[in-house]
Formats: sequence, C-alpha cells, structure tokens
Amino acid sequence: MTDPATPAVDLAPDEYARLVGRYGRRFAAGEALFREGDAANEAFLLQEGRVRLLKRVRMVERSLIVLKPGDLFGESALIDSAARNSTALALTEGAALVLDRTTFRPMLEHYPSISIRLLEQLTRRVRDAEDQIEIMMVKDTQSKIVSALLKLVQRSAGTAEIAISPVELSTRVGLDVETVKRAVQRLREQQYVRIVDEHVEIPDVDALRRLYVLLGTKEEIRGDAPLPR
Repeated sequence: MTDPATPAVDLAPDEYARLVGRYGRRFAAGEALFREGDAANEAFLLQEGRVRLLKRVRMVERSLIVLKPGDLFGESALIDSAARNSTALALTEGAALVLDRTTFRPMLEHYPSISIRLLEQLTRRVRDAEDQIEIMMVKDTQSKIVSALLKLVQRSAGTAEIAISPVELSTRVGLDVETVKRAVQRLREQQYVRIVDEHVEIPDVDALRRLYVLLGTKEEIRGDAPLPR
C-alpha cells in the first residue's frame, strides 16, 4: 500500500489531509467500489492500495487492468449517469478521492495539481484508444503483440523494460490472455523479449522493430496472394 504520508497528488501534508478529509473514502481488501451495471454517480482518484477493473464477457469476468495510486477510474460518471461498464474490486485496503459532478469543479479550482493529474490521465487515455484502434487493424496475432510492445517502449521514453502483465497486454491488443501468453512465449524463445516477474524486457528494440516490419511484409504477401480455386 502507498504510504499515506506520500500522497499521489503533489500537495503539502496538511493540505492533503484536508483534501482526504473532505473527499476521501477508505476501502477494505475485497470490497467492490462499484459493479458493472450500477448507476455511475462518482469517479475515483486512487490514493492508496490497488484496485482491479473487471469486465463480464460471455458470462465470464475478465480482468482489464490493475490500478495504482494516482490512477483515475469510473470517470464517465463526471459526464453522465449511464450504467457502469466494469466492476472495480479492491485488491488491498486503500483510499481514493471520490468525485461527483457537484464537487468536481470546485475541487479542480482549489487543487490545480489534481487538475494537471487528471488532464494527463485523460490525454493518456485518448492516446491509448488511438493505439488500440491501430493495433486492432492489424490481422496477425504476433504483429499485434509486437506493435503493442513497441508503442509501450515509445511511451516510456525508449526504455527497454516495460511493466505490464499478460492480462493488461491482452486488453491492449484485443486477444484472450492465453493467446497473448503463447505469443509472448514465442518472442521469448526467439530471444526478442525476456520476462522478469510481470516485466517485459526487450534486449534489442531495433531487432523487435525489424521483426515488426518483417511480420507486416508477410501479412501483405498473404493478403495479396490469389485465393485458391
């Protein structure tokens, strides 16, 4: 859990304490902050602990992402009160700032650092959505995985170590977790990636880029080939 003395927003300790006292809510491990299908009345800015977002797909709940302190979730409640499209389940005890449409504007006016944090998150969401659209247009499974990894490298200023789980990667590429695991294992066997815990290490980013180009060329050749009679 995040140390409460080290807030996920850039505020002095006394100011942070007042913020949490007014907008904060603590939760227990295993608690559902909201469930898919509930009315969306509040958004959450996570301050301590870990929360998993789950989505029901064909009667099975699938993990979308594990949130960390500083992450915003349930933000559609700030726009309308449509039903939740996912479930937020606390993995640990923790705390979050709870925002509704009434308190959202005053809080942004009084706490500019939170405004900046939310703007950064929403900008990142737009970029992620654009990346996902591009990845979805790729037909080949291996190409999807490689494309997603290269985009994550680009986002992390070129670092060759990416903290992402198979579940999170599967969400990015629109494939089931087992398919993603098999594809990553092939990349591992070919020494394009290394796996350490839930970190993907890319020993040679240029080699992975060359592989992506090669996979794209193969896909184009298959697409241009005449259909068998």
